Amino acid sequence: MASSTSSDLKLELMTTGEKSGTWGTITNTNLQILEQAASGYLSLSVGAADVALALTQYATSNGKNLYFKLTGILTANRTVTMPASAERVFIIEDATTRTSSHYTLNVKVVGESTGVSVPVGAKMVLYSDGTNMFSGPMTKGYYTVTSAYTAVAGDQVIANTTGGAITITLPASPSTGDEVTIMDARGTFSTNNLTIDRNSQPIEGSATNDVLITNGQEVTLIYVDATRGWGYKGPKTRGYTTVTGAFTAIAGDQVLANTTSSAFGVTLPASPAVGDEVTIIDARGTFATNNLTVGRNGQPINTGTSDLVLSTNGQAITLVYVDSTRGWAYKTNTA
Repeated sequence: MASSTSSDLKLELMTTGEKSGTWGTITNTNLQILEQAASGYLSLSVGAADVALALTQYATSNGKNLYFKLTGILTANRTVTMPASAERVFIIEDATTRTSSHYTLNVKVVGESTGVSVPVGAKMVLYSDGTNMFSGPMTKGYYTVTSAYTAVAGDQVIANTTGGAITITLPASPSTGDEVTIMDARGTFSTNNLTIDRNSQPIEGSATNDVLITNGQEVTLIYVDATRGWGYKGPKTRGYTTVTGAFTAIAGDQVLANTTSSAFGVTLPASPAVGDEVTIIDARGTFATNNLTVGRNGQPINTGTSDLVLSTNGQAITLVYVDSTRGWAYKTNTA
């Protein structure tokens, strides 16, 4: 009976009595293949072209390595393919340069339509069932962007809006548990806002995009389901926004109000939800000279129907929305 081939690593499986005089060579080759699958490392350039990995019969080959470091400056969207009909578990490290064109990197099985999108700078375990590619545990990287970008699941985006407002589009066709993190790189979200495009999925159940306008802000969104869509994982990490003139706050704002030149007003958010908070701080110790007026925007403040005037130098106050009867209440007030 002739040798047969193992399904995954294409080892040569010999039968009793055959291959006389060659068992040593064949066994050594099989051991080399197993070594490659257990600890093999390959630096693989994918910058100039897609790469089709090989699982060569009875021999070591590039697709049998354990660890693939993908390198190169991408000149287009790139795909790495693993042969079909073989079950494989391996590790991918993205060391490519995506350029300002934000080219994508994808790993899939030959014949598969989608595959796995590799986040920028990620290290991830991938596994194939011979038909489809799946992602396992991942160490996330960071990607700095200065222009519009469409994220993939697992991205940690450092958004630099110094040159102007930009939009980050969430992944299309997300799966439950997919995450995207967005951080303000230069503390400029209040000047040049960051828009989160929902890409046809809800954000916290709402069919509207979200806009980040607080300096230093950081958010992580996790995909829940088609009803809630993308939800915020934990609180939105709040930064500080310095203002020197009239300003309308949003929930979560921490406002450093500089009234050195003149008095002005900070208007509380419209249509607040229970638990929404806004903090206002005297930036220069000038509230006594130039008052800061907190506009209630149609909601009560401590059940009252008048705006709140802050007139104590150095005052800091946090207001939390309770309900339509009490409205905004003091959580803290240093006056």
